[in-house]
Amino acid sequence: MKIDYEGAWDEYIRNWQSQHPDQIHPGDEWIGAAAGAAQSLADYEALIEQKFIAPYIAPQQTVLEIGIGGGKTAALLLKYCNDLICADISQSMLEATQARLGQERVRYVKLDGLTLEGIAPGIVDVCFCYDTMVHIEPRDIFNYLTQIPRLLRGDRLCLFHHTNVLSDLGWQKFLQDWDKNLLGNRHGTAFSVMTDRIMEKFLSHLNYEVLAKDIQSVPRDCIWICRAPQVD
Repeated sequence: MKIDYEGAWDEYIRNWQSQHPDQIHPGDEWIGAAAGAAQSLADYEALIEQKFIAPYIAPQQTVLEIGIGGGKTAALLLKYCNDLICADISQSMLEATQARLGQERVRYVKLDGLTLEGIAPGIVDVCFCYDTMVHIEPRDIFNYLTQIPRLLRGDRLCLFHHTNVLSDLGWQKFLQDWDKNLLGNRHGTAFSVMTDRIMEKFLSHLNYEVLAKDIQSVPRDCIWICRAPQVD
């Protein structure tokens, strides 16, 4: 059965306000606590900005964010880059982020879940994918990895963040969720069964150059800084 990522996240937005009446923007309820990263939104944003954005994004660059959610990390990226391309499978998420960020220096691209159509080749300096691959199945992650290099130019820098079920917190999350996703039925917002070893194999096979692997900053997960291969 097909995983309905799009429908799941559109539904999430429809129910979001009633479930999180204290929040202003969708996604701000994700503060990294369950991943062992932070205990408040401010601390989580500071971690993301200081550890994964400020060292890698330059003012003249165009950044592509795949899976923008409600725009939390997009708002941080926009502080550093020149142009931001926000791409998501959920039209509702795109609309939520547009309401948050507006259109100045930002472009919004609706994805189909299989391709990165709508993004021209060779226009992106950095590909940023944070708090998104944690919900994407390994084969779908691999599929995206095959398509990202043609979009990139210059240093071709990428940041990829995914769950790691081999970590202590990742294994706890797996045990919480496994019996809710059986016989091929899997909710689009569920966490994927992904590991750092699988991602390492994906990146190696596709000729990405790994610059850094971080399993400390977000203890449940794994974050990679890498360089995409040159595409002629």
